[in-house]
Amino acid sequence: MGQRVSCAKKATGSECVYNSHPRAPLQTTANAPNPHQLEERRASIAEVDGGGREEREEKRVRKKRFWRRLFCFHFSRPRAEKGEKAWGEKVEQSENQEQEAEAGPSRSSTDDHISLEHITCTVEDCDHQEPPRSSPDALKSSEEQKMQELLQPPVQNSPVILSEGEIESPQTEQQDDDMSMSIEEICSKYNIGNKLGEGGFGAVYAGVRFTDNLPVALKLARKPEAMEYINIPDHPKPVPLEIGLTVLANKGPSTPHIIKLLEWQDLPNHYIMVLQRPSPCVNLFEFLQSCGGIFNEEIARHVMRQVVEAANSCCSQGVFHRDIKEENILVNTDTLDVTLIDFGCGDLLYETAYHTFSGTLQYCPPEYFKAGKYYGRQATVFSLGVLLYSMVCGYFPDQSDHDKLKDWLWYLPSLTKECSHLINACLHPEPEERIHLDRLLLHDWFKIIP
Repeated sequence: MGQRVSCAKKATGSECVYNSHPRAPLQTTANAPNPHQLEERRASIAEVDGGGREEREEKRVRKKRFWRRLFCFHFSRPRAEKGEKAWGEKVEQSENQEQEAEAGPSRSSTDDHISLEHITCTVEDCDHQEPPRSSPDALKSSEEQKMQELLQPPVQNSPVILSEGEIESPQTEQQDDDMSMSIEEICSKYNIGNKLGEGGFGAVYAGVRFTDNLPVALKLARKPEAMEYINIPDHPKPVPLEIGLTVLANKGPSTPHIIKLLEWQDLPNHYIMVLQRPSPCVNLFEFLQSCGGIFNEEIARHVMRQVVEAANSCCSQGVFHRDIKEENILVNTDTLDVTLIDFGCGDLLYETAYHTFSGTLQYCPPEYFKAGKYYGRQATVFSLGVLLYSMVCGYFPDQSDHDKLKDWLWYLPSLTKECSHLINACLHPEPEERIHLDRLLLHDWFKIIP
């Protein structure tokens, strides 16, 4: 996917990295050493050269083994005793193969030296390797101990609960190799940092692109059993649904309020997404809690305007996000700019009704519980209403609120009448009575100038 970028390691002490065979100073005939001294000098040079190469090769193998074991853990979860045994045999077999490869002729290959030994991972998920053999008494940090625990196979009395639709399928050696190669390619372009989050199908890591120090987020996701694919323009093959929706949402006029997909890889049992990462940022839920769990109308208006623009842009590109909520909105803490993320629950936007719901229960439109169906734009307006309600009230609407909303009688004395009316217009139980998505920003509440 790109040329490998290496960070050269500086020589320290007597270690010689680049000049493995330094040129000896000129000697006069009178001061020339005897043959025994020359032989000892050659042996010393060879020892330094071989030791440095072995150390670099050992670090490369440890780094590769670390990523292989880490992602085998994430994408293959044995639980029963039989599964634990298979997992251990698999790791042991993989390590034996790598040890055999170390002793082979390929060890002197130039390509082997331009590898993960030069990749510097800055936080907890990358430095948890075995201590070098040259320092057997090195103590592990608390982060290293946590990673060692993570890499151990799950014990029988701690079962792993699968999410809905998730399947448990141990990977083949070929799939392990594919994943290892993919991780190596990514590590050659990005400095992978700490874990940002983890869900039922994978994990998200912080990262920085080597070429320009651009902050990114790397999402590694397992494919569910019934993985959906869609076709997107300028791509010959169907791609996983989440990838396709993220690409489509950014087509046409660019909006800064939708997460950008920088690149991706689609492999047999998983896919990898490299996404834009605003910095500094937190999700809206965390930001709201840091502000006491409630926004004043001025801040809520600033956030809502951007989220509505993102939702409008998605729908205009034929994308139904279906999970607009506080946790899926990033807030830049310096500028208060927001970014809509995570299209994993989304779908293509159809004019016909949807008969299944994928998302968060509190944001599900009431017509789905009443009639078993709903429409994309009306459901989007409802989720935006729940978002606004939670920001200015500090909690989610309950049944008593819905009774008032039905008769257009909902209001709070602490809110302006325009804000109360907009909430009523978004959360009305009858979808036909709700305000249209393309008219949301024309509401009087958005015209208030503080």
